[in-house]
Amino acid sequence: MHSAREGGISYCMRTSDKQNILVICAVALCVMLTLGLCLLLSGNGLIGAMFSSSEDGESVYLLCSGPYGDILLARSTAELIAGRGGAGYMLSDGENFELVYAVYPDKSEAESVLSSLADSGAYLKRVDIKKGKLNWADGELKRATQAALKYYRVAFDEMYACANKLNSDEMTVTDVKIKIDVLRAQIEDIKRAFWQIADDSENGKATSVKVAIVTALALIDNLTLDGTRANASSSLRYALVQLSLSRQALMEEI
Repeated sequence: MHSAREGGISYCMRTSDKQNILVICAVALCVMLTLGLCLLLSGNGLIGAMFSSSEDGESVYLLCSGPYGDILLARSTAELIAGRGGAGYMLSDGENFELVYAVYPDKSEAESVLSSLADSGAYLKRVDIKKGKLNWADGELKRATQAALKYYRVAFDEMYACANKLNSDEMTVTDVKIKIDVLRAQIEDIKRAFWQIADDSENGKATSVKVAIVTALALIDNLTLDGTRANASSSLRYALVQLSLSRQALMEEI
């Protein structure tokens, strides 16, 4: 299992008390995500309780294995997955563990990868992400929120492409670093634009959007891109799982 990305998380934040609170919230959210985001159990599996159906949103697909009853076995298997470029992300209900290899935005692609792992015991989990009606916002704040929510697709698409191109030898780790630097600047631009409109908003849902954007920046800052190709790919895939689950939680709220 990946650690909580030792070395800390870097943020470009203002120094006001309000922003400091957001940073603390974002760090707490990242820690919760790293620990698995859940102590949930349902008839659909360990993480099934998280994934409520949605009629007007989008879905991503987790490629998983398990459940494992032995935490040492789960950890060693997660490390093997990570060592080969997979996420190695652990989800737990406190007793059993599911491991996530990767997250896919397209069902057919996820099924294609799954079919290549015949007899491995791997399976898919669908994560339904609600669209969000934003009934709590209107006028300028609503338009700003709609624009700010694009952070997820911008971040997901770039990190997903980088992970895939690393795996297919189309990009080097150095190439990925350049792409990620550009991505961070894009998310910062989205953050800055939203802060200009929502900085003084006392709406709790607007604050949740702020925390989600800061969390995305934290995930980008916490990528490990100074090692092997497999390590870089694993770090990207791990962050993609976190990003997707964070987005799922945000859209449930707003």
